[in-house]
Amino acid sequence: MKKEYLLNVDEKGRIVIPKEVREEFNITEKVKLVVEDDKIELLPYVKKSYRGLFKASLKSKDVDEILKEALEERSKKRLRDILT
Repeated sequence: MKKEYLLNVDEKGRIVIPKEVREEFNITEKVKLVVEDDKIELLPYVKKSYRGLFKASLKSKDVDEILKEALEERSKKRLRDILT
């Protein structure tokens, strides 16, 4: 079912997403804005969990080195997520 809303944009470029839409899509903090050609889309933002994503061998590395590698890997993945 298609629904349309006319939203006001304030002087800072902000809009208010109607309550019924926020509730339907469980929007609480963030939305994803996608611009493609002449179209703008607001999509629900789904937070991704990085739990269990990093694999490390503790045998020959110190903790600082492991953390540095994990953070670099996470930063690269996050950049890929943003660009896609």
